[in-house]
Amino acid sequence: MVHGRRVLPEPTELTAAHWTSGASGRLLVQRCLQCRRWSFPPVPNCRHCWSGTLEFEPVGGKGALTSWAGVPGPRTQSRLVGIVDLVEGPRLMLGLVECDPDDLRVGAPVRLVFENVDDRIWLPLAELEESDLFEDRIEAVS
Repeated sequence: MVHGRRVLPEPTELTAAHWTSGASGRLLVQRCLQCRRWSFPPVPNCRHCWSGTLEFEPVGGKGALTSWAGVPGPRTQSRLVGIVDLVEGPRLMLGLVECDPDDLRVGAPVRLVFENVDDRIWLPLAELEESDLFEDRIEAVS
């Protein structure tokens, strides 16, 4: 499915809980009940212990940026995509919004936000979160 210039996921029975969870303001990520490890993207069996007992659990929405890249868009528009390690442990690839590429740093604190695309998809995104440590580092360089 395409929305504007963005290709969107097609929710399935397996992934619908993840893509609609933003409506509650909390992202749901799949977790194995057997080994307690996170799984993203959603899978029918745990990729770590092969158990079929997986559930979706809410995550707090705070994390740290570990990597990022600019993704070329049509014409001259491009978007930023980042790899985010959430505090609870899962690692997600998310679009980065409301940030200047010059402000991005490994370890920069981020928080999840959602873009409501339609009644089936609440797209999880990340934005930089204000942090005293991060601000101190910027001021010390200037």
